[in-house]
Amino acid sequence: MASTNTPLPSDFPENGPDNRKSRRRARHPESWIDEIEATLRDADPTDLDALKARLSDQLTATRRSLRDASENAGDLMRETIDCTEEYIHARPWQAVGLVAGAAFLFGVIVGRQ
Repeated sequence: MASTNTPLPSDFPENGPDNRKSRRRARHPESWIDEIEATLRDADPTDLDALKARLSDQLTATRRSLRDASENAGDLMRETIDCTEEYIHARPWQAVGLVAGAAFLFGVIVGRQ
């Protein structure tokens, strides 16, 4: 069997599905919203300062979580673009064939309407 220098998709493990598992947020964003709602329901009018402190902490944690999720999405997008570029440079004719096939299918779908 002849050896080729073209990489296989398995040659890019840093962009594979195993790496995405480590990026998942520890908690779902709705859990913070549920926590805030529970804090508001359980609050006594006498401990308003404690309520403000708890809400501030929860909002800070939510803001941090959303910022981290945004950064992770940006990182994943950049890694996906890099992997796609590497694949296209390694297999240019396959990339041209895939684009031609997609364009053909798009033309068939649009042509029927």
